[in-house]
Amino acid sequence: MSGPRPAWYSHELCFWHDPGPGSGYLPVGPGIEPLRQFAVDPDLRRAEGLVRASGVMDRFEQVTPVPASDEDLLLVHVPEHLERVEAASATGAGDAGVYAHVNYHSARAARLAAGACAQATAGVLDGRFRRAYCLVRPPGHHAEPDRAMALCLFNNVAVAARVAQRKGVRRVLVVDWDVHHGNGIQRVFYEDPGVLYVSVHQDGLFPVASGRAAETGAGAGAGSTVNVPLPAGSGHGAYLAVLERVVEPAARAFRPELVLVAAGVDAGGHDPMGRMMCTSRTFHAMASAMCRLADELAGGRIVFAHEGGYSAWYQPLSVLGTASAIAGLPAPHDPFLHSLEHLPGQRLQPHQSRVIEHLLARHPLLADRSPAPAPAAGGAS
Repeated sequence: MSGPRPAWYSHELCFWHDPGPGSGYLPVGPGIEPLRQFAVDPDLRRAEGLVRASGVMDRFEQVTPVPASDEDLLLVHVPEHLERVEAASATGAGDAGVYAHVNYHSARAARLAAGACAQATAGVLDGRFRRAYCLVRPPGHHAEPDRAMALCLFNNVAVAARVAQRKGVRRVLVVDWDVHHGNGIQRVFYEDPGVLYVSVHQDGLFPVASGRAAETGAGAGAGSTVNVPLPAGSGHGAYLAVLERVVEPAARAFRPELVLVAAGVDAGGHDPMGRMMCTSRTFHAMASAMCRLADELAGGRIVFAHEGGYSAWYQPLSVLGTASAIAGLPAPHDPFLHSLEHLPGQRLQPHQSRVIEHLLARHPLLADRSPAPAPAAGGAS
């Protein structure tokens, strides 16, 4: 990879945010005994440690972010939302929204996470870096303008996109492959023709009834939202087929000047928060494909932001796969790969391809550009 090294944004305080003991999204309460949460952010420190121990970190320029300013956050959120997050965090515990539990460090960590994404975007646009990866917590894609939601306090990727628009970028592509639908990003940009939002997620997982294929944008933003709700059990073949047949044609039609990726790894086959079967090689292949697409369409300008990832043992390998791709390195050794890659669901299945065919036939950005489908072998439907 020629040109400046990619940037790596992280901050120790992002690992200090902790939603507290409980079970899943729920805090300790009636019927819920104290339990180590899936969403414990010190696990992300282990992921960064693996990237460092593997030598992949040597390919990056490490940057310490500063907290996002009110000016940046108010590009997406209302003032009352900022006040609510700060007040809940100041008490040392509580819920800043809907399943958005905090501790004393959470508001500061959330500002650092949003600040990292905004500053990485500015650095890429200014030519200081060609690519950037933000390994931050708390995540952001569920956070809406007026409320925190599902572990997300501030919408990191949405803030980054608004910062890019403020700097004069006219067309921003946001690709989100977190296993859950990014309702917050969609809500912010649903009527904005300058942002193409593509979400690849498990159908019907979370939020309920959010991220349907029929949700394609409104008003001036009609056609600028693409939802790909894949069936549970989708793996490597399905995700790469979506990138090749949906994401890439949509991006070429849109012609972005900047690419942002909400790069959650909770679609991994060992993740407790989803029912998908991606592997570290899936994340490596997707990140590599997005870097090539950014090279083709956006002068190489691309920023990846970590979102979900809740397997204590597999999240580090998935992060390493993503980081290796951004650094232009081969997929790393994965000792867990044998338990996933030979399962039949890793190959694209007919029921998984139906959502792709639906989008190619009906989505306003894709319907006029997709080739006629080839006849099925043997006349099968």
